[in-house]
Amino acid sequence: MAKMDMEQARFILRSFRPDGADGNDRDFEEALALAAENRELGEWLARERAFDAAFAGALASIPLPQTLRDDILGCLAAERGDFPQAEDREDSALIGALASIHPPAGLRDEILTAMDRTALAAESPAPFWKRFALPFAAAAGITLAILLTRGQTGNDLVSNPSEDAEITSGPVATPTINGRLSVDVVQAGFLRTFESPLFSLDENREDHQALLKHLRSRKLPCPGCLPPGLANVKGIGCRELIIDGKRGSLVCFDERENGIVHLVIFRRCDVSGKLPNRDRPEFSQQGHWAAARWEDDRNVFILLGTTEVKKLAALF
Repeated sequence: MAKMDMEQARFILRSFRPDGADGNDRDFEEALALAAENRELGEWLARERAFDAAFAGALASIPLPQTLRDDILGCLAAERGDFPQAEDREDSALIGALASIHPPAGLRDEILTAMDRTALAAESPAPFWKRFALPFAAAAGITLAILLTRGQTGNDLVSNPSEDAEITSGPVATPTINGRLSVDVVQAGFLRTFESPLFSLDENREDHQALLKHLRSRKLPCPGCLPPGLANVKGIGCRELIIDGKRGSLVCFDERENGIVHLVIFRRCDVSGKLPNRDRPEFSQQGHWAAARWEDDRNVFILLGTTEVKKLAALF
């Protein structure tokens, strides 16, 4: 086997990690030995490692924005004009239904406790019926906890934001009332559906009228009139939203200033509470999501985007 020369050694050592983690790697042994013998190659390696260490430190010092994931997904969606698609309509409906379930905060601890108790029961002799009753009872309790707590979320509302308005957010539990969804539950249901890795759209079109026609064909709620700022904005697609058994609509738009914005529409009869009209919507900020809420005689609307409330308000 031919002996390694300096150029070959440089080529290999360019991938040598600055923390020295590759010092015992066989692939680097001969190149490192040559660097130890050859002063010129050794000085070059020292400079390379110093530069790599400084570069790695500089990268590590840059804080990642909280919205990075959503920004990347939004840019990809805007470039393609679509989202990853489920195989069929049944998949989309199932994904939406599962995403609308909000597990209770203590679910993980309850599952672990149930597993521990089951393990103890298996180690200790017990009557036949008790060995099976405990895990089933624990599972039933966990299921009941999910049903009782799903859909509880909320945020503080701010109407007509001005330049000096302070936007805040906080947890306000708003459960389903008399079989009708609260607006908070609708908004939380959309967020869980959209943030699911299997989120998809039923129809992909730029033309608003084509999207609305698709929704009407499925007997889903449609907007009578869009906010002025969305009138000439390119559409992306639409889909059905199912939240706690209620059927609603989602229409996505590619708005230049705010990126992708999402219009959620549910029938007035399925949503509890009172909202202002479109001329004076309620605005809220929940993390990096801004939302505007309003209603008309037939429907309740929520417009959401990963932007600031003041920018979202400019669409009205």
